[in-house]
Order: sequence, then C-alpha cells, then structure tokens
Amino acid sequence: MKKLGKKLSNVFKVKDVICMNGNLGVGKTYLVRSLINNMTGIKEVPSPTFNLVQTYPLYCSNNNEIWHCDFYRLNEYEEVEEIGVFEDIKKKMIFIEWPKFIKQINKYDPLNISIEINSSKKEVVSSIRTVTFFGSNAWKERILNSNITL
Repeated sequence: MKKLGKKLSNVFKVKDVICMNGNLGVGKTYLVRSLINNMTGIKEVPSPTFNLVQTYPLYCSNNNEIWHCDFYRLNEYEEVEEIGVFEDIKKKMIFIEWPKFIKQINKYDPLNISIEINSSKKEVVSSIRTVTFFGSNAWKERILNSNITL
C-alpha cells in the first residue's frame, strides 16, 4: 500500500475527488496516509475518523489543500455540506473514506478505489489485497497513462 501510494501521488491533482471503498481494516487510511506523505512531506497523518476531516497544505504558494475525509459517522449529505467538503473545490484534492452519498458525490467525477482482502490469512495481508480502480473514461485514461506498475 505504501508503494502504491507513492506511485499514485504523481497521478492526482487539485479538483480531484478520490473515494476509498472497502471493509474496516483493509488499508484505506494507510493508502491515503502514504499519498499525503508523498505529496506534502508531512509524516504525521492522523485518521479523520473522529474529526471527520483533516486538511493539509498541498502547494503553499497557491493555498491549495488536501482534504482527508471520513464519512462513516455521517448520516445525511447535509452534514457533508455543513463541513464544506466540496466548497471551493478548485483549491482542493479530496480523499473520502466510507463515501456514502454516491449520488451527490458522482457529480464531482470521483475516482473510486476499492480495496479487498482475498484471504483470512492476516499475517500476509500485503500480498493478498486486491485494489480496483473505477470511474469515468477520463479517469481510466489518466490511470492507464500513468503506467503504474508494482
């Protein structure tokens, strides 16, 4: 997951919405931490589980930010609006764990990353994860053109 985060950190840019899907403990937060580490140099990246959102400066000169969101505890899309997740999206890159409210999020053309563990052998989790990307044709082209190999 750390290696994937390093590779993907060159693919994402401001205005991107990336949704992380998967069961508890599959590595969603770990992947986002790796991405943020590689894009900002910030080493301490706490989970947004209780705060709902953590923000990080992306390009200091332009005031752009990375928003790391966790929608697990949200019940209504209005709560997302209250937090301001999609306000001024031209200056944000948004990572969403537990992306409820798919209908509303889809208007932002998200890339969906699904992480699954294929076995019950927890001691070798890194070798049994399947990561699947799905999104629009524009996302398909960006991912394919990035030549990500692991």
